[in-house]
Amino acid sequence: MQNTSFLETQTILRALEFAISKGGFGANAAQKKTAAAIVKGMKSNKSVAGRHQQLAVLLKKGASIEQMMKAVGASRRSIFRYLNHFEEAGHEVEITGGKYKLTS
Repeated sequence: MQNTSFLETQTILRALEFAISKGGFGANAAQKKTAAAIVKGMKSNKSVAGRHQQLAVLLKKGASIEQMMKAVGASRRSIFRYLNHFEEAGHEVEITGGKYKLTS
């Protein structure tokens, strides 16, 4: 399994979404279809990138570990690993009253 950072996966996801929306694949329908499938997979709860997306939404409002575990279907240990990914990417994670929140 390849280890890709949070920033790298988000950059790839945004680049593919942009290319699809701006017709970056021209007349090549096969490439566009493949890119759309990759984006769908990356946003899926089955991928780390998809879990990051869901956690980012929750963390903007503030969420407990249990809420995050339930939302993405991950273990407590995985949630802490994902929180570390956010911090490694330069985001600050603040804890107040048992709720975790992204502050940057």
